[in-house]
Amino acid sequence: MGLFDSLFGKDEALPSQVTFTLDQAGHTYEDGSVGLLPTSLTITPDDRRVAVIGLNGAGKTTLLKLLDGALAATSGSVSITAGETALSPAVKRDLKRIEDIVGRVRREEIPDSYYRAATIREAIDQPLKKHKVPESERLAIVGNLFAHFGLSTVARQSASSLNSEQRHLLAIASALSFSPAAIVADEPTKGLDEIGSAHVAKALFGYNKQVIFATHDVDMITRPQYAIDRALVVDDHAVVFDGEPAAAAAFYEDLIRSKVAR
Repeated sequence: MGLFDSLFGKDEALPSQVTFTLDQAGHTYEDGSVGLLPTSLTITPDDRRVAVIGLNGAGKTTLLKLLDGALAATSGSVSITAGETALSPAVKRDLKRIEDIVGRVRREEIPDSYYRAATIREAIDQPLKKHKVPESERLAIVGNLFAHFGLSTVARQSASSLNSEQRHLLAIASALSFSPAAIVADEPTKGLDEIGSAHVAKALFGYNKQVIFATHDVDMITRPQYAIDRALVVDDHAVVFDGEPAAAAAFYEDLIRSKVAR
């Protein structure tokens, strides 16, 4: 039994493309604070790299959590279409499948279990083993991920011994270990210097997956080498701009100037 069989069953192939749809979807937290106002947008497989920019507290994280199913919409609806099947994060059975096809990256956060494992290779291998992925496939998956993300030389080290850049890279590799169709990443380069950010961005965007990510690095979204297709600007808990990255960066700069001038 291979990876796809163990996750989805022998007659159900793991999808390679997904479409995210928010239909007037919003979220209000239990304390009454608004995370995101009702929002409608669609992100298709043609949107290979989508950036989300905005000030702290603008609603970026809430938007990403609605997209990847980590947070339930309190108004409207969210759907993730895999192949011809529309999945709803509001449906428990669908949510489990969404977790398999959409990888989540939360800054440099890695599962707590990774810190209990003797090595980071063992940390990534254990969940695959639990899903009965054959050893030969596990070796290939971990080997390929570690080679791509520059972790091969530290594969036998513990997670706690890694530096910040390596933890960022491991967080992304972890999210990719079950071969999701897309990655939703919340500030995947947060806290890194220019060199570390460049290393992580190059590895993330160099992997052949759809990526939706939030960042404060506005310069990143306009750099040709990263080929960002689309950018969303979030402000005051709403998407206020949706379009080409250079135009989004200019819009965002004007937005900040207007706030400073108040």
